[in-house]
Amino acid sequence: MRKIFRLIIPIILIIIFVVLHVIGQVNWKATDYLSFGMIVLTYFYVIFTWEMLERIETQNYLEKRPYVIADFYKERQVLKIYIKNIGKTPAKNVKVILQPDVITFENKSINQTLFENPVKFFPPGKKVETAINSRNDFFKNEENRNYQIKIHYEDVASNKKFNEVIDIDLDHLENENDIITKTTHDLVKSLDKLTQEIKKK
Repeated sequence: MRKIFRLIIPIILIIIFVVLHVIGQVNWKATDYLSFGMIVLTYFYVIFTWEMLERIETQNYLEKRPYVIADFYKERQVLKIYIKNIGKTPAKNVKVILQPDVITFENKSINQTLFENPVKFFPPGKKVETAINSRNDFFKNEENRNYQIKIHYEDVASNKKFNEVIDIDLDHLENENDIITKTTHDLVKSLDKLTQEIKKK
């Protein structure tokens, strides 16, 4: 619509010029025609430059804006959900709604606990996550594998509001296999167990 509006002015000028020329009201020299043509070309050049600057400004903003995402993932046979700001600037009033809701291993609703209250300030790189359940228990009890995550947030700098909708199918997580690796926590537990066995002897 804006592009059509920008074309209206030169079109009107050309129509007026043609009408006046036809009815004999215009008696221009060659230099006058050249000047008129330059005016029209200059107008289009200004419009082109303006649109190019608008595109550059929009691109710069898209590169710097906050961008909050959410997803499910599996870690050591535990299904988790997280939200993270992968943008370059802070977000505020971050509100997440999970549909359908998920009940964790503690019999708590994700929407009424982790996502109950908006996060007032969410800086770049910040990540909030929680465990849902073991992978086996979750997929044994949940027949529905399709979820929709709605994320509402604002840009701290411009107060611009964003509404992201993410559709997720969890089927791929059910069939993923892990290579079980030992962590420092596992090592400490093994040492404690070994110590207890030694004390018994």
